[in-house]
Amino acid sequence: MNFSKSTIFAPSTLIGESGISVIRISGNDTASILNNCLSSSYKQFSSLNSDSFNSHTAHHGYLFYNGNFIDEVVVTFFKSPNSYTGEDVAEISTHGGSFIYRKVSEILISLGARHAEPGEFSKRAYLNGKIDLAQAEAVSDLIKAKTEQANELALSQLTGKFSKRIKELREDLINCCSLLELELDFSEEGIDLVEREELLEKIENLIDSFKSITQSYESGKIIKNGINIAIIGEPNVGKSSIFNYFLNENRAIVSNIPGTTRDYLIEPLVMGGIQFNLVDTAGIRETTDEIEKEGVLRSKMKIEEADLILEVKELGHGVNNDNFISQTEDKTIHVLNKSDLHLDKKHTGFCVSAKTGENMNNLEVEIILRAKNLIQKYNQSDVIITNQRHRDCLLKSCGFLVNAKNQLINGGGNELISFEIREAMDAIAEIIGKTVNVEILNNIFSKFCIGK
Repeated sequence: MNFSKSTIFAPSTLIGESGISVIRISGNDTASILNNCLSSSYKQFSSLNSDSFNSHTAHHGYLFYNGNFIDEVVVTFFKSPNSYTGEDVAEISTHGGSFIYRKVSEILISLGARHAEPGEFSKRAYLNGKIDLAQAEAVSDLIKAKTEQANELALSQLTGKFSKRIKELREDLINCCSLLELELDFSEEGIDLVEREELLEKIENLIDSFKSITQSYESGKIIKNGINIAIIGEPNVGKSSIFNYFLNENRAIVSNIPGTTRDYLIEPLVMGGIQFNLVDTAGIRETTDEIEKEGVLRSKMKIEEADLILEVKELGHGVNNDNFISQTEDKTIHVLNKSDLHLDKKHTGFCVSAKTGENMNNLEVEIILRAKNLIQKYNQSDVIITNQRHRDCLLKSCGFLVNAKNQLINGGGNELISFEIREAMDAIAEIIGKTVNVEILNNIFSKFCIGK
């Protein structure tokens, strides 16, 4: 696949007041650009001669522009092909500050470099064969990881564990296809190179493997994006107080006036090493207020989207009735709030006080336990996928294998069975980038951050 050979640069650190800023450069002209701006002296320009730099070495120098000293820097140099992108790469560490970065940008542009597009460094690493497409996507996941589990999954994918499993499955498909097509070459001699029952067993085992990995996406999605947990209930039962308690800040307005919360609020929260997306919803009740009606409607939408639900009632206010808002008992935790106002009331279940913190620790333990069970429920594979694109490719590949199985059972010819298996091979190859179109490739890397 052809791609731009121009030399690119981008900040690898946030621009602003800081100890240092790092600007990354990659391309064939990296060394010559350094020759024209990196000096061994701050008094006058005297090129450091970066052509002589060994790979993976750091060099102290002074940055010059139009004969003027700009900043004292350290340049780390990585020589092609032993770099992240497979090209000559340099990382210039300057003093932090937006002015210095603007000056460095002017220098690099004047010497022929251009600003990198989002994800262009990782894109070049993929196109130059340094990493496969699944590993490139793991780079983005690693940067965005918010929990230890998400970090471990991204590292596992980055180091090639998932890619190795995909390559093994693809190799199994190639072997099946090879036997079928080789048998076609000997069809006139009536030689059977593979028993139909044996081939059927191989295909069924592959289908089971694909289904197992595909199902792991439900666990992977939760680990990567977090568990959506909605706090629901009638007005004035203390939903916002529970929301604020878990966040340890007054994020939601709390008052004694029913209907204070008119819209939902979402905040990220990490408990027990698991990421949650905590949602405070408007109180659900019949109302003639148009704005409150819309809030109730949005609350019901969040109930549908939730992985877990905290249905809150006030202790002592009709808690024994069965008129629950949530109809999905398996993902609902029933919470009886305001126990500090009803000391004489006793009830089984989670009686808590968001105001005093009574029993809130036990509620937190129950939420974490439910979350762990939810993650484990879908995890029956030796690898866990977190990317919907990977899931879609696996489902597509599995569909072709089901077609091959049906052809085999119904007495279809080898050429028809082989066609379906080849389609399955192409679908799974998209995951690691063996076959992928330019539009998909550009879409993947456009979601990366600048400088990666």
